[in-house]
Amino acid sequence: MPNLSSRVKRDVVRAAGSTFWREYIVTSSNCTVAQKRLSSDVNGGDLMVMQVIFTTDATGLAGMTNFELGVSGETFGLNLPVVEASSNLGASAIRIAPHPAGNADTTNDNFMTVTAAVPFLLQAGDSLQYSGSVAAGTGAGICRVCVQFQRVHDGVDIDSDQPVITVA
Repeated sequence: MPNLSSRVKRDVVRAAGSTFWREYIVTSSNCTVAQKRLSSDVNGGDLMVMQVIFTTDATGLAGMTNFELGVSGETFGLNLPVVEASSNLGASAIRIAPHPAGNADTTNDNFMTVTAAVPFLLQAGDSLQYSGSVAAGTGAGICRVCVQFQRVHDGVDIDSDQPVITVA
């Protein structure tokens, strides 16, 4: 059994209001028009998605019209809260929602230019999904999807195939 300070630290880190990041890797050719699962289901309560960052490798995304981050089972708010034109996710791109400077007014300022409904609620039992609109993605380009979550309830978590990159 862990000592008292370890147990207290674990409980504080996972308390309501605490934030954490998860990282997901999507290959362009894996994007289909149908939504695909990106994360596990939220377990133990609800999470707020506070920030979403898309960054691409030297190849970037191609083939689809838009790259879409969606929510399974969402009944409150948008089913596709974060959408960016794949033309803005080419080689070595970064797009941020919400952007610290406010709303987008050009396509060269690192804002999401299609939809950036962040923050949004991810309810218990829901998962993050991804897709491409109009056509499937092509090529070997990679998009790293980084998501900052904030716990609405104590102990809530969501998993990915990737490690936690930051705990705040």
